[in-house]
Amino acid sequence: MLCGVACRVFGYPVPMLRYDYVIVGAGAAGAVLAARLSEDPGRSVLLLEAGPDLTGAAVPEVLRTGSVDAEDGFDWDLRATVVAGREAPLRRGRVVGGSTQINDRGAMRAPAADFAAWAARGLPEWDWSAVLPAFRRLESDQQFGDRDYHGADGPVPITRWSRGELTPAMDGFLEAVLALGHEYQEDMNAPDAVGIGMYPQNRRDRLRMSTTLTHLDPARSRANLVVRGDAEVERVVLADGRAVGVQVAGETIGAGEVILCAGSPYSPALLLRSGIGPADELQAAGITPLVDLPGVGADVIDQPGAIILVVPEPETITGDWPRTQLIARLAGIPGHEPDQGFYLSLFTGMSTSRGAGAGLDKLVGADQVNTVMIGDMAMASRGRVGVRGADPAAPPVVDLNFYSAEGDLARMREAYRHAWEIANQAAFTKTVARFALVDDRLMADDEQLDQVLRATTYSRLNLVGGARMGAADDPGAVVDGRCRVRGVANLRVVDASIVPVPLRAPAALTSMMLGERAAELIVG
Repeated sequence: MLCGVACRVFGYPVPMLRYDYVIVGAGAAGAVLAARLSEDPGRSVLLLEAGPDLTGAAVPEVLRTGSVDAEDGFDWDLRATVVAGREAPLRRGRVVGGSTQINDRGAMRAPAADFAAWAARGLPEWDWSAVLPAFRRLESDQQFGDRDYHGADGPVPITRWSRGELTPAMDGFLEAVLALGHEYQEDMNAPDAVGIGMYPQNRRDRLRMSTTLTHLDPARSRANLVVRGDAEVERVVLADGRAVGVQVAGETIGAGEVILCAGSPYSPALLLRSGIGPADELQAAGITPLVDLPGVGADVIDQPGAIILVVPEPETITGDWPRTQLIARLAGIPGHEPDQGFYLSLFTGMSTSRGAGAGLDKLVGADQVNTVMIGDMAMASRGRVGVRGADPAAPPVVDLNFYSAEGDLARMREAYRHAWEIANQAAFTKTVARFALVDDRLMADDEQLDQVLRATTYSRLNLVGGARMGAADDPGAVVDGRCRVRGVANLRVVDASIVPVPLRAPAALTSMMLGERAAELIVG
């Protein structure tokens, strides 16, 4: 069969030469989109993922319930320039389910005002009133499903801890934040929630409810859906101004439409390797320009993070679960506009000998630390994604460019001081044996604190942009409001790389919403 519906022989999917939709990337957006598009048996859908497709007993416990570290082998082992002259890990999931298989189970929405900002850029398809139904279809909110801005019967279970379930360190941290005048929010996914509350997570007890579990596994029996792991796409195949397929390991797979859902930075990098992007940049990389599209790779936005290391009192140590129970979106930090731009959380039980904390044992003299984490979710700095050439084995070149815009470093400095003030409230210090590497003298010295921030800032792994949406008169836009790539027929991008403005939340749930909403726009 050369086109139309896929078929099965003895219950197994038979590869086709051409599919109606070829989706590249089986993560937060791609898995949702594939499940939705394949609901109609008349549409053939191929979902390609560079990483393995693990199901049933093949899923390791670390993906199901653990805290996944780089050495576990399920990310791309990518590094990015954070500030000039310094790199840091940029973890992205490389497995069916994508980063929803390795993240902290976060399922927090961006505020309604963020989507109003999308609409203000000439994208009415993404106003709050347009995306709210998609959020509601996605979720089964375990605490607030009866509210009109939540869903009760979607595939993604969203739950929160109760105040009575907080660990001693978390309880003290909550009280410390409240002591400085921030409000308690019972639902941090309410449209305009500002303050601190229980962290919304997509989990069942400890089980990480990735998009593999919520969307793909229930759809795998469909004859018209093929999920193919270990299939890294090398480029999009173009002919006569349209996408006609993709190339995988030298094999060309035909498509009625190609949809890139590889996430940022991989979707922008794939466009560039396919000859779609700034012509001068492509030529410099040895790639023949096919479509001159200056916005590809530009306007990359991430959230810089910084931490305060806490050696906990022994009686408050709770091991590796729960790691985090609270999240804050803060307004009213001294010296700042009330822009709800800062993230604050407490992460407990971090090993100082492996994973993100590897090597800290020699610095702090403890096996385990807690971390007060502060992040800027509304910075002005913009980064960039590039490629070294057409070779798909070469990783993307990612420059997050933190603190390059005037005022960003000063914002972070004052936010860090505010986090220090919170950490020193009596309600929290009763759980603290000592702070490590940070003290009042450092906090009082602008120049020294700026040096520390430049030396220690990391990515909060909520990368967006690089193929952003925009109106027809926006010269930097890569896709339109229906996710269609400019200048190329039958090619779309549906993932976090199309987000046009800073996202004041973790990116996972918004990425799922992009897949859900795009399915509507694609099929009408």
